[in-house]
Parts: sequence; structure tokens; C-alpha cells
Amino acid sequence: MLRLAAALTAAAAVVATMSVSAVAASEGPVDPGSRMMLVLDSSGSMAEATPSGGTRIDAAKDALRQVIAGLPDDQEVGLRVYGAEVFSQNDPGACTDSQLIAAPDTGNRDALTAALDDYEPYGETPIGHALQEAGKDLGTEGPRTIVLVSDGEPTCAPDPCEVATQLAGDGVDVRIDVVGLDVDEAARDKLRCIADNGHGTYYDAKDADDLVRSLDTSTTRASRPFDLTGTPIQGTATPADAPVITTGQYLDTVPLNDGLWYRVERTVPNSTIHVGIAHYSADIGNMGNWMSVYLYADPDGVECGGRSSFPLGNVGYTAAMTWSELPDDACNTADVIYVHVDEVANIRADLAGQPVEMVVYEEPPLADPSGRDLVAAPDPPAWETMEPGDPVTDVVPGTSISNAPVVSDGTYAFDINPGETQVVAVALDWGQNLQAQFDGLVPEKTSIDVGPTVQISGPVRDAGTVDFYGSAPADWTGDTWGMIAAGSPYRTGAQTLTLGYLNRLAFTDGSSMPGLRYVQVSYGDVGDPLPYTLTLKTNGTAGEGAPEYADVDGLAPPTADSALVGGGSEDEEENEENGATDDPTPGDGGTEEQALSGDGSSGSDLPWTSIGLGAAGVVALAGAGWLVRRNRGAANQAGSNG
Repeated sequence: MLRLAAALTAAAAVVATMSVSAVAASEGPVDPGSRMMLVLDSSGSMAEATPSGGTRIDAAKDALRQVIAGLPDDQEVGLRVYGAEVFSQNDPGACTDSQLIAAPDTGNRDALTAALDDYEPYGETPIGHALQEAGKDLGTEGPRTIVLVSDGEPTCAPDPCEVATQLAGDGVDVRIDVVGLDVDEAARDKLRCIADNGHGTYYDAKDADDLVRSLDTSTTRASRPFDLTGTPIQGTATPADAPVITTGQYLDTVPLNDGLWYRVERTVPNSTIHVGIAHYSADIGNMGNWMSVYLYADPDGVECGGRSSFPLGNVGYTAAMTWSELPDDACNTADVIYVHVDEVANIRADLAGQPVEMVVYEEPPLADPSGRDLVAAPDPPAWETMEPGDPVTDVVPGTSISNAPVVSDGTYAFDINPGETQVVAVALDWGQNLQAQFDGLVPEKTSIDVGPTVQISGPVRDAGTVDFYGSAPADWTGDTWGMIAAGSPYRTGAQTLTLGYLNRLAFTDGSSMPGLRYVQVSYGDVGDPLPYTLTLKTNGTAGEGAPEYADVDGLAPPTADSALVGGGSEDEEENEENGATDDPTPGDGGTEEQALSGDGSSGSDLPWTSIGLGAAGVVALAGAGWLVRRNRGAANQAGSNG
């Protein structure tokens, strides 16, 4: 039954990822979830047996009971059935046979599960009408998701594909996910059309286990926060009246012109100010939306550092820092650092009005600011061949950096859908580097030229990865997705540089301090769902080359298991709601099993993943992109900028 619930959960969790784009930063914190309607097929064909035994309706009911029981307390969910009361299409009302069992609410779990017992397979399949009614149930405001469970083709007008188009429109507030239970090819095509037109995902469930997994994954997505999150803030058009920001995570809106200004008031001389951003991109690589972040000791001329993003999916990210090797440099000593965030000119000018996430971290100064005792920057690491092991199947990847589960070395089995980005986090210490490898099979139907991509970013949205352009490992398939026969193996990956303090002397300064590394797998927005494994391997000696920091009140040195900009009672509350616990740091005395199950000593305030959810993928950004061939200059820039 686990796989059946996971399919349903997948559809619902998608909703939460749609909640922020229409919300201006000035309107307050983003709603962490959305309203969701479960729409259950109770037509006559649901009385048929599943391949694993029992009837389809019993499988659906059992799956829904499990999923409803696992929903967060603050998730609004309702239930509608169709085909439950009128027997024949010739009978009046057969094509409007749909009943609202429970309106979307938070305190209705017992009523929902009890109502499931009252319905048996009976009539026709008026999917279009049921979708129309579910749309009315959800209202017209805020993010909304419909999760449809059906075993066949519609038998009544209106056409549900057209209804899905009308409900979803051109916005991001409505999503229709569909789970097809033991369906034939004709029914599958029709149900997939509903999901496609409804900006949703289609899940194939052969039996009760598949249905549980699909539902579980869908609803997990719906109850998660949106991808770009933070404390709402409003930057200004000029540095003189810019708002003050401190270590933390913020959410603003990209302006029409002139960029955004902020100020960071330095705690102590020679601390290093790190500022990173994450944003949407309408396309990827050279064709995508680029943004930049620049830091100034004096906004009229003293520039301390700057970077531009280079999206490899439909999320772009980059970071800059103030550090200079000269202790008396103004970038090290200025009381105020000015931050400027802007679109990059002459790339694409359509980011205006979109959310931009910004993170700030003030790194303590070294005990000896001269840096005489620092170990030299590590040499670039070589890729070590990896073969996938027995995969862990009970981890649900995050929709973004903000909710990525922390995992350890090993192989993980996931399913990714078109348009998804999935994220897991790995603790990385001084002297270590991380390898991440994707293994899957090219699907039967694909119209894109390149396959899924793997990216790794750091705790302040920084990048510091090996540039494999033109020199990828021999066993990688590369970016020749469109030239590989369906069913053939596809392998790609990414590797961080070895973490060392003096990496900040180079352009690849994203590998100059420890902290969580976020492994992001992105899949193009066309094609079929794709099962894959993600193999993670940490190399090197933890702690090697670690510098000595000065003890400064209020400034925390970076550590391997640190998110640097996270933590606090609000985050811990959210982690508890999502089933996360404070658990041991991977590679720091806890086994992989301990890290995944919650055994071992506590070592951090991080969102460790919980066991028991389905292993299907989680949407990070609608329409996440894929790797494109790029010129050498862009490739070098991407190696540092993400």
C-alpha cells in the first residue's frame, strides 16, 4: 500500500510550490501550503479487481485513509466523489453525479476517513463535471490543487481536458494532478491530458502499493513551503535609504529597473560578508535569465566582489563575498557593506515582478587576520568512479534548498517528473569534496536534446564545482540525450571542489567554507516520468586545513552540518510539522541508517528527513530546465556561479 499513497501525496505537495510567485514581499510571509481537493472515482468499473487482489475502490480507499492520516494539521483538504449515485448514462443526472463529501478544511480528518466507507462503485464517469465542481469547492484565491484518482476514461461531457485548461489557465495558482489506477492505454492518454492541461503531473498506479506512493508524494508536496522563501523585505532604488539586513534569509521582488539596494552593518572588522541570491529563469544557460549580486564598501566606487548567475535549470543562483587577502582593505574593515541585486543587462529583461531569494551570512574573522597559518588552497579533485549501491527508497527529496532533507553517502532511488527539480543536502567539511551521480534510462518518448542535469550549490547559494566541460568522466553519457536510443543508460553528475579557506583567492570561491551542499537534479518540462538513482560520495579527510576563527560574540563559524542562514524557532516548528527531527551529522559518527531513521546523537538544528514517505520526486520549480551546450567562457563562469 505504500506505493499507492505515495502517488497521491506527490500530486498534492506540488501545490505548495505554486504559492509565492503572485505574492509581493510586502504582503507578509508566504502561505506554507494550499487548499487541496481529493476527487475519487466511484464509477462501476472501480469494482474490478487489481492485479494484487482486492477491488480498485478498496485500494483507493485504503490509500486515501493512509494519506489523510499523514497530512499536516494545517493543510486544508476536502473530498469529492463522482459516479456514486446514478447508475446509467441514460438516467437523469448521470453526467452531473458528483457529491461534495467534505469542504476544504483543517479539522475534518475523521469525517473524511469515515465518509469513505459510505461509497461503493456504481455509476458513470463524469470526470469533467467533477473537476468543475472541485474548482468551485476550492474557490478563486490562493494556491489550489486537485488530486484526481480514476480508473478509466470519462463517459460524459464536458471534456475534462478542456475543463483542466479552463481551471488552470495561464497562472500558477491551480494544479491538477492525476493518478490513473490500473488503466489501459486509451484511458492513460486521456488522464495524462488532464494533468498536462492542468499544469500537473500524471502518476501511473498499477496496484494499491503504487497508488499509496503516488498519493503520498503528491500530498507531501502540497504541504511544503514554496521554493523561494524568506522574511519579506523591500530593497530600495538607491543605497542611501537601503534597509539593513543581517544573517538570515529574505524574499523580495525583482524591480522593473535600477536593481535593489540593501545594507549589512558589519559586527567586527575583518569579518567576511557573504550574500547569495536565487531566482527564476524563463530559460537556461546563455538563453536564460541572469541576475547579479555585487558588494561595495562604498557604493560610489569601492567594489568588494560580485557574481552573476548562470541557470542550468529554471532556478538561477550565485553569491559574492567581501573577503580580501589584505587585512586593511576597505572591504574587510568598512562598517557598512552595500549590496546591489539586479538583472544582468542584455540577457533577458523579463524577471521584473518575480520573487528573488536572498541569503546573508557574516563569517567571523580569523584569529590571525594576516592568514599566515592558512593551508594552501587544495588542488582540484579527480572524479572517482562510482557504481550505484542498494538504493534507499524511503527518502522524499525537497522542492528547494529551503526544505531539502539532509542525507549521507549512499544511493537513493527517486522518480522525477517533467518540469521538476529535486534537492537533497549533504554535510561537507574542510578538506572534503562531494560527488553526485545520476543514473537512469532514456524514456521511450522524449522531444528534448539533452537529459537531466545535476548541480551542487553551497549554503549561501554559492557554487564551487569542478568544470567538466569537455572533460567529463569516461562513463558519463554527457549531453547527448537526443542521440541515445530509448531504454539506454544515461549517466551524468557533478563534483564540488575540495573545501579550503584559500579557495576564496580564486574565481571558484564558492568552495571556501564548510556547510551543507545542495544537490539539485533538474528534468526538462517535456517527456515521461523518469525513475533514477542518485549516488552520493564524500571524499577527503574531514577537518583538514581548517582555519582558526576569532571568538566573536554573535558570529558563528561555519561547520559541516550548518545551513548558515537557517535555524531558529520558526524553522524548527516547520521541521516538526514536516516530520523532521534534530539528528546526527552524516559522516560525523552516525551511520547512514542513523541519519535516515533518527538514531544517534544530535548534532545540528537541521531538517533531517523522516522515514515512511513515498520515494517519488518533489517539484521545486515549475518547468525546471536542463543543460545546454554553451561557449567556453560561459562554462567557466558556470563553474563558479551556478
